Amino acid sequence: MNTLTDILWGKKAKLFYLLFTAAILLFAFLGTRDLWTQEHRWADIVSGMFYRHDFFHPYLNDVSYYDKPLLSYWFIVAVSYITGQLSTWDLRLPSALAGLLAIWSIYRLGTKLKDKQLGLLSGWLLLTCFYFIFWARTSSADMLNMAGSLFAVTWYFEKKDQPGFFNYSIFFVIIALTSLCKGLGGAIVPVLAILPHILQNGEWKKHVRLNFLFAVIPAALIYYFPFWASAHFGGESYVQDGLDLVIRENIVRYFKPFDHKGPIYTYFIYLPIYLLPWAVFFIPALFSLKSRWKNLSSHSKWIVWAVFILFVFFTLSGSRRNYYVLPIVPFAILMTADWITENVQRGIWAARLTVVAIFTFFIAFNVVQPLYYAKTGVRKFATALKFEASKIQPWKKWEFVMLDPESKTRFYLQLSPQVKNLSGLRNQKGQNLLNIWPELRNKNPNIIFISRRMYEQQLKALLPDYQVVSINTGSNKVFDMKNNNMPIAFIPKHFLS
Repeated sequence: MNTLTDILWGKKAKLFYLLFTAAILLFAFLGTRDLWTQEHRWADIVSGMFYRHDFFHPYLNDVSYYDKPLLSYWFIVAVSYITGQLSTWDLRLPSALAGLLAIWSIYRLGTKLKDKQLGLLSGWLLLTCFYFIFWARTSSADMLNMAGSLFAVTWYFEKKDQPGFFNYSIFFVIIALTSLCKGLGGAIVPVLAILPHILQNGEWKKHVRLNFLFAVIPAALIYYFPFWASAHFGGESYVQDGLDLVIRENIVRYFKPFDHKGPIYTYFIYLPIYLLPWAVFFIPALFSLKSRWKNLSSHSKWIVWAVFILFVFFTLSGSRRNYYVLPIVPFAILMTADWITENVQRGIWAARLTVVAIFTFFIAFNVVQPLYYAKTGVRKFATALKFEASKIQPWKKWEFVMLDPESKTRFYLQLSPQVKNLSGLRNQKGQNLLNIWPELRNKNPNIIFISRRMYEQQLKALLPDYQVVSINTGSNKVFDMKNNNMPIAFIPKHFLS
């Protein structure tokens, strides 16, 4: 078993093994899963940008929606220009690339702090956290935020002994770009993480220089540009101001939360969950700090302080959600890996768990998900609907009325933002759908009605002369998971030319 440890982070270990495994876990079958909850925001916003040829004013369901800065959308736009399409794969590629950057960054950081063993071990541990893989395969700003923050800290430790305008500038540019993905957390997290090291042993003295201040200017201009462009190029009817939203979503929400009001103990629960399966090592490493503290190196103490400060910062915020804890995960992993390296037996068990986690997550993300969504899902529904509708007339000639389907349905059907998604009464049964949706009275033979399976029986009674299109997975009980939110469509049976 020592051979396994040697291959992963010992004498025979190579960075290539880590990055190759990461590429498989993060990129293989990346686009197979249906859009998941918040992913529809990025799908809808980027689709709208292409539809309007306006990349400075984000809209969600044709409503101004500037709650996130623009860069996470622009990354997807860039990928789409390269591939010539906008698919789930394109939506998720920036997050997967950010995941790969995070793996490389934690490897470099661990190597710089101690040695190659700590770097590789930290990389393997981070890669085999379930929620790391999950968010790296999800279209959102969260993995971009985590990777950018970690990369900024890594850059600091790589260049801290080479203070100069160029190195400072790159550091601040990384922070600016990260902040343009999700918000000011992209600046706060690296600064708070680095702060204990700067205060150690008078480290701050070497950075008291004018070129440090001048280096902020390029980053400030880069950060400000998208907001300036939004205010000066088009968007005459746009009703939101990006910088105002930054203040509201980051500063106001921190001190006076208007949503996401999780309890004070939220991160005591979710940090261990986000570290799974490595919580079984993190918790004893945490409790051992009292007995180990005097013998810890300055770099080991810095890791602990970084975890503690970040944890306190996020806990003191009035706005708490489980995935807000994600930026703390790499530092908690570093602390765990540092503890594992102190004992050979721990390393052996860690190597075993690493291999088990790799195969388990490969099966879960790269085998089971593709098989499941090959049988069902909104993508399959969209293909079926286009096929049936095109038998009657070309797809582009149809008009659509969206009767409260899931938001992602629009993306898979490639409908324009002008097709409104009418709200429903999902929690109030027995309501007359004609009162909720008077649009049902319009029996224009060019209109396809799209809704949810939960409304199927009522809609069938109201639309007797329409063909029903839905997903039927047949007799396979594994895939035949009844879902009342799955889309359903009604096509006029008799097309009138």
